[in-house]
Amino acid sequence: MSDTKWKNKLILALSLVILLLVWALAWMGRDEFQNAHEDDDKVSLVDRPPAEANTVFIDDEAQKQAGITVESVKEAKYSASQSFTGLVVDLHALVEARQRLHSLSAQLTAAQAQLLQKRNDVTRTQGLYDDGRNASKRDLEAARATLATQEQQEIALQAEIRSVIDGVRMQWGEAFAKNLGDKDGLVSRVINHQVDVVQFAMPYGSRPDHQQWRIDVSNSGHADGVPAALIGRATQSMPGLQGESWLLTTSTTGAGAGTRVRVLSRQGNAQKGVFIPLNAVVRFAGKSWVYVKSDDDKFERKPLPVDRALGEGFFTDVLEVNDSVVTNGAQLLLSEEFRFQIKNENQD
Repeated sequence: MSDTKWKNKLILALSLVILLLVWALAWMGRDEFQNAHEDDDKVSLVDRPPAEANTVFIDDEAQKQAGITVESVKEAKYSASQSFTGLVVDLHALVEARQRLHSLSAQLTAAQAQLLQKRNDVTRTQGLYDDGRNASKRDLEAARATLATQEQQEIALQAEIRSVIDGVRMQWGEAFAKNLGDKDGLVSRVINHQVDVVQFAMPYGSRPDHQQWRIDVSNSGHADGVPAALIGRATQSMPGLQGESWLLTTSTTGAGAGTRVRVLSRQGNAQKGVFIPLNAVVRFAGKSWVYVKSDDDKFERKPLPVDRALGEGFFTDVLEVNDSVVTNGAQLLLSEEFRFQIKNENQD
């Protein structure tokens, strides 16, 4: 009899524990049940399921309520640009080489005049000696010796001139060595402070041809700089410049030798496409996208390459001029697109 009473009490106690657990579960989960009920009552902006991937449909009234706006993209041009570090070149050695060339050239002119005179002396002495008049064999030999000395002097001066030009060629390149002494040549314009020379470095294997060059002396990263012209490959590297060295000329900058500048390059032929403003871009799954309005209530999400920045946005050739892109509400469309998909999955 006592065993039966004990079993009844145990059953009663277990029943009370179960009831308490059920009550506690209901109490603790009341917020979740309420939220689930509220979610069921919410109305999505999406008015019908998408017929294809990456699309969302929203009627005109819902678009107005959500503040969704679109803009027609405009034509744009893009030239790939790069920035390199450059240095204003110290030209003192070039000035000295030009002065040395002028000095040697003057000496050569004088030596050639004397050489002509000595040749005439030899010819005259030879004639007198042949006629047996007032010229001995010793006089003829002395005239020939003087001529030989003068010829050697001319040869030595010509060798020195070639050495100066070769030195400029080795240090500065053919563009400076060519016409080194001309009044209107490149070196003359450099020495007369009509142009500055800038040396910069590009990655090995890069080609500077068919590009537009500019020099930003402020090195601010914002200025467009002034036009520059490519001279050619630099024959010597400069400290602080890594890569293959090239030379540019630009109008006088006023910057001293060794000043660090920014060298800008742009492709000669601009690409044609459209401009996408930043506020039209959304990020999803590690990529950038834009929503294009393809019908009154249809929006398509399209990938946007962002490797060509342009002003406050991006240049692209994957869209056409006058395509309508969402500029306000793109993030909302993304949320609605995937909210509808998640809801359908839950219902399945």
